[in-house]
Amino acid sequence: MFDKPNQLIFYINVILIVFGVLVVLLTDYIVIGLIFAISASILIYAQIRQNKSAFTIADLKKILTVHDTGGNKATLNQTQMTTACHIDNSEYWFRNIRAIGSISSFKINDREPAEQIKENGYYHVCAKLPPELKIINGSDLTLSYEYEGAFTQTEGMLSHVVDHDTKQLHLTVELPQGRPISSARLFCKHDGKEEVLLPPVVSGQTKLEADIKNPKLGAEYCLQWTWPEEGFIKKLSRLF
Repeated sequence: MFDKPNQLIFYINVILIVFGVLVVLLTDYIVIGLIFAISASILIYAQIRQNKSAFTIADLKKILTVHDTGGNKATLNQTQMTTACHIDNSEYWFRNIRAIGSISSFKINDREPAEQIKENGYYHVCAKLPPELKIINGSDLTLSYEYEGAFTQTEGMLSHVVDHDTKQLHLTVELPQGRPISSARLFCKHDGKEEVLLPPVVSGQTKLEADIKNPKLGAEYCLQWTWPEEGFIKKLSRLF
């Protein structure tokens, strides 16, 4: 379950628990023994909890840029400070990527994914982690891809499924001038329930931003907006 440094820490804490219990049972220093046993137990619990996940993410920024008022072309960039919980973790999967339109041109750190899967309408892309990246100490991973025809409706959404322990999640939507936002909201879907969160920050009617601290593992966070139908003249101009 643990790499060698973590194994050593685990065994030391086990010894401290045994030592604390023996002090409680065989001596009059009950309080001292309890302190040793309880402290070591807390450390083991924290260590096991940390190693439940293959990776932890300190900070994740997801930026959606819609390039035209028709919502036909868009780009997503996702940058995250990622730490591997085990030295043997040699690949990372970006999962649960979907859109109404089509998605293409996946890149991870400006390289083609090592593997790409489409399953039940969701894309999953994989990055191989070379030893020199030293992700055990934390490293930035950047995912980018292109949308086609994904935001043509009057309602659009940027979402993120939290599949690793994450401390901070930032969601940003940048929309083109000429088709201002009518309304926006931020909500979370978890265990089949929808929870409305504090409204996002709207800047200049074209930019949405939301910050979520300690997002729930397994939850989907959704930054949703509405904007009016694109005008007929603009639709016509895009044909020429």
